[in-house]
Amino acid sequence: MNSQRTRRHSVIVVQTIIPDYRLPFVEALNERLGNQLVLVSGTEDWTTDVAHVRGAATVEVRNRYFAGRQLLWQSSVLRSAVAADVTVLLLNPRVASTWLVLAARRLLKRRTLLWGHAWPRHGRGSHSDRIRGLMRRFADTLIVYTEQEARELRDGRATIDVAAAPNALYRARDMTPSQDECPTDFLYVGRLNDAKKPLLLLEAFREALPSMAKDVRLVFFGDGPLREELRTRVDELGLDDRVVLRGHVSDVMTLRQAYGSAIVSVSPGYVGLSLIQSLGNGVAMLVARDEPHAPEIEAIVDGVNGLFFDSDSPEALASALCRASAERETWASRRVAIAEHARSTYSVERMADSFVAALGLGGESYANPRTGASSDVVGS
Repeated sequence: MNSQRTRRHSVIVVQTIIPDYRLPFVEALNERLGNQLVLVSGTEDWTTDVAHVRGAATVEVRNRYFAGRQLLWQSSVLRSAVAADVTVLLLNPRVASTWLVLAARRLLKRRTLLWGHAWPRHGRGSHSDRIRGLMRRFADTLIVYTEQEARELRDGRATIDVAAAPNALYRARDMTPSQDECPTDFLYVGRLNDAKKPLLLLEAFREALPSMAKDVRLVFFGDGPLREELRTRVDELGLDDRVVLRGHVSDVMTLRQAYGSAIVSVSPGYVGLSLIQSLGNGVAMLVARDEPHAPEIEAIVDGVNGLFFDSDSPEALASALCRASAERETWASRRVAIAEHARSTYSVERMADSFVAALGLGGESYANPRTGASSDVVGS
């Protein structure tokens, strides 16, 4: 074959941290970009307490918090982030150093992308979105986590270039569900905090117990400020034999085994990426209807890969638990279809391909300098 020369672009992706659940995406991104890619990351975030992981060429910087930890400055970022051919920054107005990088690159006419959720937690039109909207206008391209967010951002404004890189956790080959025909557990995976409402789930489970089989359990995976209160409440209710608190677990195989035993997973409050995790394992989810969910909620099809219940109602959640328990063989039979649907949109490969396409490196094929493999950026 001819020795096609491909221009090497310097691509820098700046993040507050690179948590462990991002490692498959980092690996996939590096497979596509090779030594063109540099990741710049701090080692501590506002809320994420998982370990920092390395992938590709990674530069660690110091996260400096101020204003009561409401704002963040990343030291030693400016020079490399301003100088790169293409820079991807976090779409988060609370990272003060990002504003300076955006302004400098705008003056130098260098390509800059912002990556993150389109809207703040309180939604489109909220007061904080005015500041986020100003930040969005500094970027050449926005990379968001769902197609719905991309459509909302475009919204007839032709001057905004938006790409969707659907938020993913697993490679396509790993989105293969367990074939357990009679699962026994309700599964909660996520932070144990007020927004997630784990105590509401515990109360609903206690209410539903008399109507469910004796082998049904409730298993919590996660850590957070409500962990001790949750443990105390389990003891008070005498449910030690029916409720399990596993703490934070990031090991993929451990979680896969847990999903293999799950009737459904449950989100009694706000839900985000844990929904994609559940569906990727072929497990449907019970979701509170009226919560400020992350955009990943678009993946739910009520009655097909999940069920909605009335928010803040232990009775409604208990009823949903009873229904799921009674139909556990039906939900188990749908696992392959649920995982296949998730794989078609939410695989790491699709996320990485969409991300690389958004970088705008040109219509030429890009070659991985380590493997020599090439792929067409446009339309990938």
